[in-house]
Amino acid sequence: MIVIPTSMAINLDGMARDHNSYADVVDVLIIVTGRVTDQLGEGIPGATILVQGTSVGTATDINGEYQIEAQEGAVLVVSFVGYKTKQVTVGNQTQLDIVLEEDFSSLDEVVVVGYGSQEKRNITGAISSLDEKSIKEIPVASAVEAMQGQVAGVDIVSSGGRPGQNPQILIRGRRSISASNDPLYVIDGIPQTSATSAIFDINPQDITSMEVLKDAAATAIYGSRGANGVIIITTKRGSTGKTTVSYEGYYGISNVTNMVDMMNGQQYAAMKREARRWDPDTGQPSWNGVVPSDEQVFLDPTELESVNMGRSTDWLDLIIGQGHQTNHQVSVNGGSEKTQFNISLGYFNEEGIVDNMDYTRATARINLDHSISKVFKVGTSFLASFAIQNWGSGSAIGEAVSNNPLGVPFNEDGSLRFLPTNDGIRTNPLNELVPGAYVDERKSTRIFAPVYMEAKIVEGLTFRVNAGPDIRYNRIGNFRASQTNTNRGGPASASIENQADFGYTVENILNFNKNFGENHSFQATFLQSIQGLRTEQHGTEVSNLPYESQLFYDIGTAEVKGNLSSRLEEWTLSSYMGRVNYDFMGKYLFQATLRSDGSSRLGPGKKWAYFPGGSMGWRVIEEGFLRDQNLLTELKLRVSYGQVGNTSVDPYQTLGRLRRTVYALGDTPYLGFGLNEIPNSDLGWEISATTNLGVDFGFFNNRLSGSFEYYITNTTDILLERNLPYTSGYQNILQNIGATKTNGMELTLNATPIDKMNFRWDVQFNVSRYREQITDLVFRDENGNPIDDTGNQWFIGQPIRVFFDYEKIGIWQADEVDMAREMENKFPGEIRLKDQDGDNRITPDDRLVLGSDVPDYVGGITNRFQIKNFDLSFFFFYRMGHMIRSRFHDSNNNLEARYNNLNVDYWTIDNPSNANPRPNVYQEFPRDSSTRSYFDGSFVKLRNVTLGYNLPVSLAEKMAMSRLRIYASAQNPVFWSTFDTWDPELAGDITAGSIPSARQFLLGVNVSF
Repeated sequence: MIVIPTSMAINLDGMARDHNSYADVVDVLIIVTGRVTDQLGEGIPGATILVQGTSVGTATDINGEYQIEAQEGAVLVVSFVGYKTKQVTVGNQTQLDIVLEEDFSSLDEVVVVGYGSQEKRNITGAISSLDEKSIKEIPVASAVEAMQGQVAGVDIVSSGGRPGQNPQILIRGRRSISASNDPLYVIDGIPQTSATSAIFDINPQDITSMEVLKDAAATAIYGSRGANGVIIITTKRGSTGKTTVSYEGYYGISNVTNMVDMMNGQQYAAMKREARRWDPDTGQPSWNGVVPSDEQVFLDPTELESVNMGRSTDWLDLIIGQGHQTNHQVSVNGGSEKTQFNISLGYFNEEGIVDNMDYTRATARINLDHSISKVFKVGTSFLASFAIQNWGSGSAIGEAVSNNPLGVPFNEDGSLRFLPTNDGIRTNPLNELVPGAYVDERKSTRIFAPVYMEAKIVEGLTFRVNAGPDIRYNRIGNFRASQTNTNRGGPASASIENQADFGYTVENILNFNKNFGENHSFQATFLQSIQGLRTEQHGTEVSNLPYESQLFYDIGTAEVKGNLSSRLEEWTLSSYMGRVNYDFMGKYLFQATLRSDGSSRLGPGKKWAYFPGGSMGWRVIEEGFLRDQNLLTELKLRVSYGQVGNTSVDPYQTLGRLRRTVYALGDTPYLGFGLNEIPNSDLGWEISATTNLGVDFGFFNNRLSGSFEYYITNTTDILLERNLPYTSGYQNILQNIGATKTNGMELTLNATPIDKMNFRWDVQFNVSRYREQITDLVFRDENGNPIDDTGNQWFIGQPIRVFFDYEKIGIWQADEVDMAREMENKFPGEIRLKDQDGDNRITPDDRLVLGSDVPDYVGGITNRFQIKNFDLSFFFFYRMGHMIRSRFHDSNNNLEARYNNLNVDYWTIDNPSNANPRPNVYQEFPRDSSTRSYFDGSFVKLRNVTLGYNLPVSLAEKMAMSRLRIYASAQNPVFWSTFDTWDPELAGDITAGSIPSARQFLLGVNVSF
């Protein structure tokens, strides 16, 4: 007979336990090993295998493999979220492979909701999830980028084409006019203090799931920091069973997505001739005059020589090249019944399509969980990361699009020619790319080491302590050599800035979970926490460095000491939170939350604020009248309301900070200090109140499922500056006096049109629409109603960011001389504006809101195909119905013919175009040039397409591997848009210095041992 220690057993919920005793004595035990797979042969990690009628069990490792001891004739119960539970009888075999069938009823899926988790069927708030497969499918530096277009209500837009550049992330639009609209990030249970940059330190391969809390009832647990939504990131934990070593890596090349069409030498020369039309009788410029001879037009010998030789320089072609991207990750995952671990090392590198622009990140992670006894459990999620971002010179692209195509980049000996022509403003963009000439190096080192201890007090009652130190060091070193656009032959200059952040979080969490009979389920969570951040920063700027090879490492040798600065900033946040969930009969669901935050940022009497939230759900599918039908699999109605805040007040802002001033005493100047702002101890949080209505549905055994959301958010107490009389000595005072409203709809659909043994097709689709409007501002009319703030371009009833200008309707033509003069005091060949009020004059009253950067629709659609061992997926991302502003089309389209120009159709007496005005050397910019900078920014992108092949397990095992997958992938290979200058996907204005986006083509491999 054999005795089995029950310390080898685990509960189905994954919590290890140790009875410190022995189980029953059994007659014969067999060590059974095997692999749990899906219908396509893919291993299922984390599947639970339980010996029926006992507490003996285990879980599969990362490859789906397991080992368990069971008596002959025992029944193994095998289960995993999203698959049908299967029972298998143990015979006398020692190898038992098990295939699970997918269960389209995914209602038992566990979703992280903040300070706990819930089954998907019981969620009453607006929460979306992104699983590991969807995150890893798109090779990017940041997991947030992988979320783009995959989660309804989350609008993610690129901030530029520099490697490692943070995107703009909005959850359900903007609420604040002047404060940040960035969401709060929570990583392994710890709210982050470093905003969006926190996510870039996390290797996407380390993430197992991402949850997005969107409505105020869900985010109320984060109180004053939850107004802009919450993104919860959970990293991979260890598993019991065999230790698995895995490698994931890819390498790819990148090139520019879309090249802008600038004039070549011949086109530029034609524009320059046209710009100098004049009347030979009067000697004055004239729109219908004659073109001078080339000797009168091209006064620069280099230009004239290029014209005569037919020589032309494509500066963009010299600057923009081919980049590459690579990623490598090695991980070790495993553990025993008591201790589970996941260890990983990652390396990511992206070289941009412009030299001297790159991003490199190295990460190390140790996730450890250990059961000390049946009562206590401890663990950690240790992260160390080091990143270097070479920002590069903005003048590289700026000079490439502005430089004269008749200029010459190289001297006769092959060296760089610093001034391609005699124009001293335009320098050679290639000088910006000389190694060591322009350096903007940004280093970041981070140690994030949250730890926890959990105690199981009694059945259903646990107490947990989280402690999360977060240490970050940032250094920005900047050097500009003499031969760069910054210094234009002057002395070299440098600057260095160091910043140290120490953040900490300590949380005490009490969780209670109890079922009362068969119909009542009760959960309660109570939290006490304190969080703080201390930031120290200092910077130094110098010039006239004696030698350039020192860069910014020996600035003490500089002849001229420039600005010196230093800063200390500290804040703390103390919080209490309670949340109660009640489930009656699995049909009627209730949740109530209340959080109280006390902040050091606020003045006496204003430090504490309270943020309530409540939600209800009705699982209609459980009602008797829907039991005898086969159409609906799930139907749940949800409603929620909550209030949350925005951390909109800066530290010390309520106190009135000082600034240095200069004054004279007689003839002697002195330095002194005065208030920089009027103290306002009444400043408080911006408060957002959201009502959310939702429905979750499933049809045909959940072969078609999804959700629909409608919400309204009203944000009050928005911080705005109110103008003051000059007699006060100040221009304005900051007060909580603005308000906005946001409303929208979201639709998510998941479908499996085909599911056969060797072929499966899955479709995921989402679309969202939101509308912003300002409802209150500083200014009032005589009746006390809010009115527009035209100076800041804030308008009642309009979105927060709009484009307010005249409307261009064409170009004044040769037969409209009198009308052009009378209406706008212009000549033929100049921009013609629309007379909005019909008074036959163009005045400021003719300006109007042309559009907004808020899209009509944003979303994505993913198709996944599994054909035997091959997998194919392609994902489209779209953003439709919004306006963008391209400053490129006015600043690089001035038609003055001093600098290069967009290749556009411009007006001449022989070409009466209505697209662009006539070239004119006497106008640095055409009058009302800004009216040409507004465009429809709609686009559809093929964001990702991937083709993979999974080597059969039998072949992989012969090669000492448990899994091998190879794949080819393309990122952003093609997009469709009516905007043809660079890529329309950009947060903010498109400018001459905007770095163009890139597309990548990659090859990768995933292998496990």
